[in-house]
Parts: sequence; C-alpha cells; structure tokens
Amino acid sequence: MTTLRRTIPGATLSAVLLLTGAAPALAGPAAQDGGASTQAVAAVTKAQKLSKLSTLTQNSSGSQTKWFTALGQHRQHKSAITKYKFNWSTNYCNSSPEKIPGGYDFSFPCYRHDFGYRNYKTIAGQATFKRSHKLRIDQAFLGDMNRACGQKFWADPLTPAGRKKAKAACLKTAKKYYQAVRAAG
Repeated sequence: MTTLRRTIPGATLSAVLLLTGAAPALAGPAAQDGGASTQAVAAVTKAQKLSKLSTLTQNSSGSQTKWFTALGQHRQHKSAITKYKFNWSTNYCNSSPEKIPGGYDFSFPCYRHDFGYRNYKTIAGQATFKRSHKLRIDQAFLGDMNRACGQKFWADPLTPAGRKKAKAACLKTAKKYYQAVRAAG
C-alpha cells in the first residue's frame, strides 16, 4: 500500500481502490461485516439541528451560499445534510409570481424562506420560531431578493436606463413581498 501511495496520485489511488474492491478491506472490520460505524448511526441532536439551521438562514450572501451547497447535497442525498432530516418542501412564492419583469427570479429566495419557516416551526416550535427566528428569516428573505435584484445579466437586452428602471421595480417588489411575510408569516 505504501508503494502504491508513492507511485499513484491521491485521486487515482482512490479510483484504483474503488475499482479493485480494495476499499472495503482497508475500511476496517465494521465496513467488512456490513456494520455501520458509531458516528454514522449517531442521531443528530436538536441543538445540532438548530445550529446547522442557523448557519443556513442568516441574512448574508455567505449563508445563502451555504444554503445552496446544502440544497445540492440534499438533492444528491449526501449524508452531510440528510442526517439533519430537514424539511426541503416548498411552494416557492405561494400565489405571488417568482419571475419578476427584467429577468429577475425570486424562486430561490422564496425556497430558502420556506425552508427556514418550516424547519424552525418544527424543530424549535411555533412560539420560539415567532419570538426568536421569524424576523431574522424574513430579513434574510429580503436580503436574498435584493441580491437577486442586483444580479448582472451576461446578455442584457435592456439599455442602462431600462436596467436601472427594472432594478428599481424589482427592489420595490422585494419590499412588498417582505412586508407581506412580516404581516402574515
């Protein structure tokens, strides 16, 4: 094995081990007999779920990026995110349009907003959600929509004046959506 490590680069070595079936032999006794490791079986605590949920629902582009990464992991059934058993269902922007004139799209801001609401209500409870999390999730929703309104299009069919007008309309729509969730949510 040491000779293999010296002569074959890491990625290639991984592929060789996978193709030759050597990976189970190197994984240890639990993997050989079909048993699961203790770490893989350990349940995620409520505190761990809330902590992870917090990183995915902040009002920042970094948090939004983490949420997109987690969504990708969820869609690929990766244990890094599936272990939390989050609710990923969405109805996007309910009956309000997700596509805004000018090429703007609020689908993912609405999806992330639904994600925050549904999971905090279930994990923390309705009262704690309203008291401790609703405002932050609504503000993240506004931030996500504002970031969507700030997107630059590669092949922009609008003139600079037209884009400025479309962006202003997008920001105005974002504010209306935010006010609606603040009032109703």
